[in-house]
Amino acid sequence: MQIILKLVFLGIIGTILLVVIREERRDIGVILRLAIGVALLLLLLSPLSRVLSGVLQVVDQVKIRGLYLGLLLKVIGIAYLATFAAHIANDSGEAGIGWRIEVGAKIVILALALPLISAILHTVLKMIPS
Repeated sequence: MQIILKLVFLGIIGTILLVVIREERRDIGVILRLAIGVALLLLLLSPLSRVLSGVLQVVDQVKIRGLYLGLLLKVIGIAYLATFAAHIANDSGEAGIGWRIEVGAKIVILALALPLISAILHTVLKMIPS
């Protein structure tokens, strides 16, 4: 509960600062926006480590292959980083760059998932009688 209060407080204070500064100094606004975003992400490191620990426990219990876990973690990481970067670009008035970041991330995720998709298709095809 304490972390959510910190997130909300930092988010509200940061938003107020950005609204005030944006009118006067747009260049500092971009740097402040980035700093606030990084600070918010740093606040989430502790809960994120607990989530990761929980995922690893589930993986041990279910006996998921390490390849799939690695793929899952990479995809989640790419999605979060790309969303963060795209939002920074959008907030800075560069929606075109934000869109390209999102599209690029989707292409990278698809490329990472191709071996898994291929393995699933091979398994399904083996189950279908010829």
